[in-house]
Amino acid sequence: MAKFSESRFAAWLQKIVSYRRQESGLYREIANRLPLDEPARVLDIGTGTGLQLRAIHDCQPAAELYGLDLSGPAIEAARIALDDLDVDLRAGNIAETSFEDDFFDVVTCNASMSYWEDPRRCFNEIYRILKPGGEALLFEPHRDIDIDNALDQIRENMRDKCSLLRWGAVQLNKFGLSRGSRIGMKLYSRQELIDLTRSSSFGENSSVEGTSLLNIPIFLCIHLWKPA
Repeated sequence: MAKFSESRFAAWLQKIVSYRRQESGLYREIANRLPLDEPARVLDIGTGTGLQLRAIHDCQPAAELYGLDLSGPAIEAARIALDDLDVDLRAGNIAETSFEDDFFDVVTCNASMSYWEDPRRCFNEIYRILKPGGEALLFEPHRDIDIDNALDQIRENMRDKCSLLRWGAVQLNKFGLSRGSRIGMKLYSRQELIDLTRSSSFGENSSVEGTSLLNIPIFLCIHLWKPA
């Protein structure tokens, strides 16, 4: 995986982006889509500053929370941000973890898969650590999108913010969607992700469908489940 994602600069940038995502309600929207009706053991991959885990806690206070991120500095920031919660935070790679077999009820990820070097291997690891009957829901931007339409929606979402903040958000998203490969990001098409998931341990126990978050139409929901 790209060294940029493990750098202190990346952790600093991630902190800025994550607090904006929290403010916008993105993490809350994702948490509300997870199967959290009952207490569950939940892993957030690419947790960054951990604010997705806080949204999950707010949705299901009885959930047992775990966060994994490539970046040690990001995990340090997450420990500070979540110091009032009982959370297991680890620096590590989802391609190979130290978690036991059949450990998690729910696994989630938001816009981090683009840094995975070997997605099929990562899917296989998610399968290993999911309990029978467990589910993974990954929300990822994809390659086949209308960037201008997406940027227009971001501007609309931020219409009540100052012009500098709107400009910064648009430029950051524009760079990631169109030139993110310069910092190690790789976006996939829907068909590529279908092929990757179906060739993994999940096989036919998977779906990849277009979705929107905050009405921004750039995401795919990768739904994976382990038969009971």
